Amino acid sequence: MIKWRGLSAEQVQAVQAVCSVNDLTAIDVTVTCQKGLAGVVLARDGASASLTYGSAVDLMRGAALLAGKAVQATQFEIEQRPQFKVMAAMLDVARNGVPTVAMIQRMIRRLASMGYNELWLYLEDLFEIPAEPYFGRERGRYSQAQLHAIALYGDQFGVKIVPAVQTLAHVHNALKWDAHDAVKDTDDTLLVGAPATKTFLTHLLQAASAPFTTNKIHIGMDEAYQLGRGRYLDQNGYTDQQTLILDQLKMVVGLTKELGLKAYMWSDLWFTFASPKHEMYDPEVHFDAKFKASLPPVGQVYWDYYHEDEQTYRDRFAQHFELSDDVVFAGGIWTWSALAPNQSKMLATVAAGLTAAKASGVQQVVATIWFDDGAEVPDSAAWYGLQAFAAYQYHATVQPETIDTEYALTQGESPEFYKVLDQFDNFTKTVNADADNVSKIVLYEDLLLQRYRENLQQADIESQYQQLIGTLGQVQLRADNRLMLTFYRQLAKTVLAKSRALQAVAKLGATTAHDEMAVAALQAITRCRQQLVVLLDEFRDLWHQQRRGNGFEIIDVRLGGQIARCDTVSWRIKAWQAGRDDLAELHEPLLPMDKHSNGLIGHGLYKEIVSACDLSF
Repeated sequence: MIKWRGLSAEQVQAVQAVCSVNDLTAIDVTVTCQKGLAGVVLARDGASASLTYGSAVDLMRGAALLAGKAVQATQFEIEQRPQFKVMAAMLDVARNGVPTVAMIQRMIRRLASMGYNELWLYLEDLFEIPAEPYFGRERGRYSQAQLHAIALYGDQFGVKIVPAVQTLAHVHNALKWDAHDAVKDTDDTLLVGAPATKTFLTHLLQAASAPFTTNKIHIGMDEAYQLGRGRYLDQNGYTDQQTLILDQLKMVVGLTKELGLKAYMWSDLWFTFASPKHEMYDPEVHFDAKFKASLPPVGQVYWDYYHEDEQTYRDRFAQHFELSDDVVFAGGIWTWSALAPNQSKMLATVAAGLTAAKASGVQQVVATIWFDDGAEVPDSAAWYGLQAFAAYQYHATVQPETIDTEYALTQGESPEFYKVLDQFDNFTKTVNADADNVSKIVLYEDLLLQRYRENLQQADIESQYQQLIGTLGQVQLRADNRLMLTFYRQLAKTVLAKSRALQAVAKLGATTAHDEMAVAALQAITRCRQQLVVLLDEFRDLWHQQRRGNGFEIIDVRLGGQIARCDTVSWRIKAWQAGRDDLAELHEPLLPMDKHSNGLIGHGLYKEIVSACDLSF
C-alpha cells in the first residue's frame, strides 16, 4: 500500500480515491508530499517517494501518476508543468441523458486524476428553479441540494464545478411549456426586451449560481439564428440581430454583476451577425477597438470541433482577441450524434486546436462532451478523449504514446478498447473527418425504405465488423466499465446483423416472389430482431448504471421501433410470397442520400435516417 505524508485527512481521502483504480496491495512505499510550484514533480527510490504539487488538482494528478508508475517501477522521476491556467471539461447533461449524482462524482475523480481543474455542467433546463416549477419538469433535472453536493464533492478534488446555462437560445425544452409563453420569441429563443424575460432570467441566474462555490458562470448565447424573427418582430418590427444580442447581453451581464458573478459566453454570434454571408466564424470578419469597448465585461468562448489544421485555429484566435482579452478555447471530444465516439476526428482536432491555443497565448481551454440526438453514447466512452485533451496541459508536445501511457497509468486499464471504438464509423483508414456515422445509419435504416442503400455500398461493413466483434471479445476493462464493453460488443453484432438483413431484403426488389430468397430474408430479419432484443437489454443496463431513467424512453422508442419493424416487414414478405403485396418501397429509384453526405457514407440524426416522413408535426 501507499502511505501519504504531509497531507490533511481530507487530502489523503481524496488521493486514495483517485488512486483506487490501480491494485496497490503489493506496493510498499511512503510518499512525502509538499506544496511547490504549479505542476507536479515525482520521484521514487525504493520504499520512499516524494510528490511536490502546485494546486489541489496537481496533487490529484501527481498521486494518480505516482500510483500507476509505482506498480511498474521502484525508481523513477517525473516532472510536469501546466500549459494553461484553466483546463476544464464541459459535460452535456441536457440531451436526454442525465448522469446520476454518483456518475458525476465518478467523473470528477477521473477528471482530477487527469489534471482538470474545472468541470462545466451544461444544464439548459436541467436544474431546479424554485420560482419556475415547469422549468426542466419531467426531464430529470437536478435539485438545488444535489447541485450543491456535486460542487462540494468537486472541491474535495480541486475540480471547481461551473454552471453553464442558456440566456438567449437553446431553450426550446423550457419553451415547450405554456407557463413560459410570455418569454417566447420563437420555439427556441427568448423574447428580448420583454419585462417577463428579465424576471425569468433573474430567477434562472439566481438558481443556476446559488448551489455552486464559484462565481464563474457560462451564459450561453450561441446559435440564436431566429433572434428577433418571431413574436419580437410582430411586436416591435425589424431590429438588427447584432443590436438585439448586445441588448440582451447587457441585461444579462447586469444581472450577473448583481449576483457577483463572472460571466462567459459563446462567441459565434458576433461573427455570424457581422458576416455579410451570415457565416459562423467568418474569416473576413474583424472588430475594431470601439466595438470591443462597447461589449460588457464577459469572457468569449471560441468553440471549434471541426478543423484538423492548426492555422485555422490561430487565425480565429487572432480575431477573438479583437473581441476580448479574455478568450477561452472549447474543443470537442466527439461523443455526439453517433453511437460511438469519433476518436480519429477527436485526436486530430484536439491536437490542432490546443497546439494553436498554446501558441496564441490562450490561458483557458475546455473539452466539451456533447450528447446530441438522444445521448446514445455512454458518458464513460468519453474517458480516452478526456485523457487525450489533458495530455496537452502537461506536455509541450504530445505523441500518441503519451496519451496511451498516461491513460494506462492514471486510469488503471488499457486504452485499446477506446481506440477500437473508432472502427464503428471510420471506413476511411485515416481520419473520419466528415463524421460519418455508419453504425447509426445501419441501425436505424428502414428495412424497406433503405434510403442510404447506395451510400452504404461504399463501406465493407461485413469484414470490418467481423474484425471489430473479434477485437471487442478480447479487450479487457476495469469492473466499472465492463457493462460498456458488453454493450459495444452487442452493438457491433446488431449492426452486422442489421446490415445483412438490409441486403437480404433489398434482393427481393429485383425479383418476383421467390421462396428461397424470401426465406433467406426472413431468416436474416429474425436474426436481426434477436440481436436488437439483446441490445436493448444491454443498453438498459448500461444507461441505468450511469444515468437517470429520464430519456431512456427515447431509446425504448427507437430500438423498440426497430423490433416492431422487423415484425412488420416479415409480415409483408410473407404477404409478398402469397402474392398479396408487391413491396412497393423496394421499387423506388435508387438514389444517393443527399443530406449530410459530404463524407464517404454520410451522417444523419435519428429522425433523418429512420423515415422520410415526419416523426411528429
